[in-house]
Amino acid sequence: MEKKLNRLTIILKILILSLFINSCNGQHKTKVIEKSKEEIIKHNNDENTDFLDKKYLTGYLLNIDGSSLSEHPIVNYLDCENEGYFTMHFIPKSDTLRVFWTDKYNKIYKYEYDDLDTENKHISGILKNNYNLYNIFLYKINKEYIVRDSLCSKESVNIKDNSIANIYLLDQTNNSWNLIKQLKENVLPPYHDNNYFLKLFPKLFSFDKVLKLNENRNVAYSYDFDLDQDGIKDKIMLYANDEEKGDFERIHFGLPMEIKKGLPNNTFQKWYENNNIIPKNNFNCVAEGFNRIVFKGNYFTIEDYICSDYISISTYTTFKVFKDKILLHKYSQTYFDKADHDKKIPSKTWTQKDFNDVNFENVTEDFLLKISQTKPKQ
Repeated sequence: MEKKLNRLTIILKILILSLFINSCNGQHKTKVIEKSKEEIIKHNNDENTDFLDKKYLTGYLLNIDGSSLSEHPIVNYLDCENEGYFTMHFIPKSDTLRVFWTDKYNKIYKYEYDDLDTENKHISGILKNNYNLYNIFLYKINKEYIVRDSLCSKESVNIKDNSIANIYLLDQTNNSWNLIKQLKENVLPPYHDNNYFLKLFPKLFSFDKVLKLNENRNVAYSYDFDLDQDGIKDKIMLYANDEEKGDFERIHFGLPMEIKKGLPNNTFQKWYENNNIIPKNNFNCVAEGFNRIVFKGNYFTIEDYICSDYISISTYTTFKVFKDKILLHKYSQTYFDKADHDKKIPSKTWTQKDFNDVNFENVTEDFLLKISQTKPKQ
């Protein structure tokens, strides 16, 4: 009888211990789930926060610490009690624009390295209405990872070991931030060069590679599009200008352009050619030359950057494809005063009222210059 009681006692103890363990496991699971919900709420809050609001957009920078420069515009923000710490990165989508920020910007804009107001003014003018040319990343450290035994300032802030950095990408269509990657970090500030983002997210960027054709011509850019809307893609080729010495200049100034008509047997025949449509290098001022070609239906637009003294000029040369003809449809210019960013200069557009029917091969840099010197007809 005594042995049975001992056995029952042992069994009861085991049952009680098991119930206690299960209870603890349940509590542990609850904490994990609750923590996950908290993380989800934080991410949702971040994704719905307008980090481009004036509260956060306190100034664009290239100057990081007085001795080094970022390869792209950045914004940084610190609030130890609420949002934590983040840097916003405006990474150019194209090679052309990346070269502008790394090689051209400092040649065009001259100011003292610590003149942050002037720097912000210049960068603001360049980025205005041009966010679509950039992948905008938010690199964020939440407040719980910030060490609070020091002053809450950008100069002295530190983070804990193995802190989690959240990388968000701005969805410019919906104006929301999408969490695309989480990383462990130990050091601040998280300033990164272009390659950091290009290597993490290569599919978000374009790379303007120079290709080689069989006819021994270097192709700077190639576009495939059904220009005449016959169901077969045609091809536009822009060839490098080997007369230019610099790598950048060779693929941006004075580029010969050729349009090839697509045929049903997957071949192409020469359609139109123009060696003088892309502006040549103007050594009197700093310009970017060829930018891109945009297509819509049976229209295509060549976009270039030219200049006149301190005025930066964006040009848009639009053609209409009608059967076998390619005719100039309109020519537009917009202006930006690099010496006075607040100065408003009205844009201009010339249409067929100004130039009648002009074939593609007759539209040259000189022809467009003459048009731009006339007043557009209403």
